[in-house]
Amino acid sequence: MQETILSEEQLQEMLKYWQEKLRLQDWIIEVKVRRERDMMQDSLACVNWTLSKKMATISILDQVDYDPSFIWVRDMENDLVHELLHLQLAPISDHFKDNEFYSTFEEQAIESIASGLIALERKSST
Repeated sequence: MQETILSEEQLQEMLKYWQEKLRLQDWIIEVKVRRERDMMQDSLACVNWTLSKKMATISILDQVDYDPSFIWVRDMENDLVHELLHLQLAPISDHFKDNEFYSTFEEQAIESIASGLIALERKSST
């Protein structure tokens, strides 16, 4: 897998594309590249949403703060798709927000789905 580093403008374009693919057009979603100091500790990306308004902000860690010793190759498109998938599960997540087991299983499932979607998309693009 090759590294995928994107500017905030490129992420905006990818957001439009993936929002349509994942059928999230009814959401108002903003994507921002943020420095480590402005994000949750040890986070590459995160999403904050207001389900009742279908509004969300996705924050993706700025490449300058990415730890090169990290075991995974940096893929900001994967980070974006991962966070968008959280929005698909937001009603369930809100219901189980205090359940540590649910959160772990959700993260594992979302990471698998995001990786698979990205791999399929890139394969069909070649």
